[in-house]
Amino acid sequence: MIAFPEPVSAKTKGITLKYPLILASGSPRRKELLESLGLDFKIIVSDVDEGAFNLDHLSPGDFVAFLARTKAQEVFKHHRNSYVVGADTVVVLEGKIYGKPVNEADACRMLSKLQDRSHEVYTGICVFNPDPADSAQPFICQWRRTEVWMRPMTTETIQRYVQGGEPMDKAGAYAIQGQGATLIEKINGCYFNVVGLSVNHLATILESFGETL
Repeated sequence: MIAFPEPVSAKTKGITLKYPLILASGSPRRKELLESLGLDFKIIVSDVDEGAFNLDHLSPGDFVAFLARTKAQEVFKHHRNSYVVGADTVVVLEGKIYGKPVNEADACRMLSKLQDRSHEVYTGICVFNPDPADSAQPFICQWRRTEVWMRPMTTETIQRYVQGGEPMDKAGAYAIQGQGATLIEKINGCYFNVVGLSVNHLATILESFGETL
């Protein structure tokens, strides 16, 4: 049995930042992770069209970092008195990027490729800093990688999981924090990075801006 870490209770409150915090993402998973830190924030979803960019020349890390920055920057242009957090997550197998499935057949195809082997999950995170001081960093944009091993699965197991609906808005067509946990044998790296936002990574960036979490 694999035990994955749980977020700190969302009831833990009291962290006050120097500036308001905005999450430039509509992801319910990222919302829950920020709530687990006890941070007050609001959500303003970026309207960036990810498909408008030709990013085939970028490495997976640079790919997610670019999209995280682009999303955060779009929101920050209109909210320059706030920290703005952008993020992007992809699954990578043998150098090929797997985003969200377009339909159930695509989800089954992805999981058939991922089963019985390891793959990588990359999450880029970018935080724009409203601090007007000349010495302040205007933003920090980085990425992290986690290696994930998925167990062998039959076609019937894959179809049953996909028909449940959980994979349809997830990179790589699975949710490690949901029923998809039953598909995973082990991971090497940050669990929350696979969920969609490394809370440790975010805390490190905010602390570099002079915040105390």
